[in-house]
Amino acid sequence: MQDDLNGHIPQHESWKYVLRVIEDETIFFKTKLAHILSNDFEKSHLKHLEIFQHRFLKMDEQVELLRHEVSELQDIIKKSSWVIIHPEKIAQLQKTLEVKMDGLQESFDTLSSDFRTYLHQFR
Repeated sequence: MQDDLNGHIPQHESWKYVLRVIEDETIFFKTKLAHILSNDFEKSHLKHLEIFQHRFLKMDEQVELLRHEVSELQDIIKKSSWVIIHPEKIAQLQKTLEVKMDGLQESFDTLSSDFRTYLHQFR
């Protein structure tokens, strides 16, 4: 396959890996949150915990949407005639997805840091 379609396939596999890692970490955080909620906790913390729960669910949504976009782009690229006929469109789609992945990673890093800080301060 022409040089792994100019490096797109390895990039997509890398993105899929990042999405799996973020998904696994989010599951870990949700499990910790469920453990906190199932035990005795200060009711004054409920608002913070609800906010984290909402943020985790939003992260799940973002991961799922990006997983779908990566798969769609992979399918388009695998139709090698598309890559040959429309290389500029493929490059634009690739760049757009790269920006979204960077944004997701940044959002996840912030969420992770915030939750770990919360756990450290209040547990």
